[in-house]
Amino acid sequence: MIRHSYVPDDFGHGVIIPLLKDKHGDSSKLEMYRGITVSPAIAKLFELVPVDLCEDQLTTHDLQYGFKKHDGCMHALFTFKKTTKYFIGKVYCAFSDASKTFDKLLHNGLFLELLERNISVDFVRLLRNWCNTLCYYVALDGVLSPCCLLCMLMK
Repeated sequence: MIRHSYVPDDFGHGVIIPLLKDKHGDSSKLEMYRGITVSPAIAKLFELVPVDLCEDQLTTHDLQYGFKKHDGCMHALFTFKKTTKYFIGKVYCAFSDASKTFDKLLHNGLFLELLERNISVDFVRLLRNWCNTLCYYVALDGVLSPCCLLCMLMK
């Protein structure tokens, strides 16, 4: 698949299931829902391959906790609590909501960054082609929407 920069179309089909965040909230408002995507098991397995193959080139700052092996939200909270405890009375905090970041991401810039980190051209081409064929359906009350290409959502 890497040599031909090809991922089968079925790898990119996902079903988004909207879940109500607060059962006592106003269910008629869009912001009251969080989408959970169910992807094919074979695609989830394939997603582990890029991480394993490129792990050495995909380093980030030590203080980034998201999307890293063996790190996560609990590690970030621990660091935050220890830092504020040490500097009690002298801490100023700023928090950022990155929930809409994916909509604003320059995907071609991300692919260029991968190339600059010496990820193989064939592999970056495979990722780019895979991203361009991602298709999602929304399942609501037992009804499945028509397919929506993710690249259409990115524009």
